[in-house]
Amino acid sequence: MSAEDYKHEMLITFLRQSTIEGLLNPAVAKSRLNAVENLYPEMTEQEINDLRLVDVDSLCSRFHKLHDSSIRPEVLGLYNKRMKAALVDYFSWLEDPKSFYSIGGDNIRKDKRYKASEKETSFEEKALEEISLAVTERATDIFSIQLREDRTIYVQNIPLDLTKKEANKIARVVQALAIDNDSEKENE
Repeated sequence: MSAEDYKHEMLITFLRQSTIEGLLNPAVAKSRLNAVENLYPEMTEQEINDLRLVDVDSLCSRFHKLHDSSIRPEVLGLYNKRMKAALVDYFSWLEDPKSFYSIGGDNIRKDKRYKASEKETSFEEKALEEISLAVTERATDIFSIQLREDRTIYVQNIPLDLTKKEANKIARVVQALAIDNDSEKENE
């Protein structure tokens, strides 16, 4: 670990990459990132360059004072909690990335450290199969109609026993949406 690892921008990078690598739940990472970014303007130059110097309680106090106490206490409390969790997780990850585990238990993929049971694996496989079948089934009832070179529309859920009367009804709705080019030219 170098001094560069403890800079503010490295924490930001960690929070952004953590969801891609399956280290943190995306919602948790986003909420922590939001707290870190909101508190950033009140950080001193020394804190920005060395996160180990950050006293989160003091930082939140400065943030609250500089905003004329307009920030609700519960929001400030959330920022405090999330900033602390972000720092603890980041420092833990820096120490040993391979055995990293979020303090909040917010990992998205626990299977990185723990092998999933056969029951969990079969459940996941079944869910993926259902998704692929559902996507395949839905694709058969979508019709594409190319209107122009640069425009294609898609029509879905047309019944196989569509009558001419029903088709005319649909056509009238579409015609009502059309812009009359002749009347546009007269208005100009």
